[in-house]
Amino acid sequence: MPDKPSRNEEEYFARAEAGRVKAMREQADAEARRIERRSHRMKCPRCGADLQVEEHWGIEVDRCPECDGLWFDAGEAQRLVELNERQGVGGIFRSVVEAVRGPSRASKPAK
Repeated sequence: MPDKPSRNEEEYFARAEAGRVKAMREQADAEARRIERRSHRMKCPRCGADLQVEEHWGIEVDRCPECDGLWFDAGEAQRLVELNERQGVGGIFRSVVEAVRGPSRASKPAK
C-alpha cells in the first residue's frame, strides 16, 4: 500500500527539524568551547593566576606573580636560544631569569 502524502510530509518535517536541532547543538557546542578557551587566556597553567607580560632583551615573557613561573609563547623560546648562542651558554637566559625573579631567587633550584 503506498504511503499517504500526509505521512511523507510528517517525515519530511521531522527530518528538517532534526537537522535544525543538530545545527543548533553544534553551534552551542562551538560557542561553549570558545568561551572555555577564553576563560584560560593569560592564566598561569600551574596555579591559574593572571599572567603579567614583561619584555627582556626584546623577548616577551609571561610571568606568574604567584608561583614565579615563566612562560614563553611560540617563537619566544627559540629567540631566547638564538640570543643565548650569541652570548654564550646561560648568558641571556640567566639575564632574563634574574631580571624577572631577581638574582637571589634565580639561582634557587626549580621545584
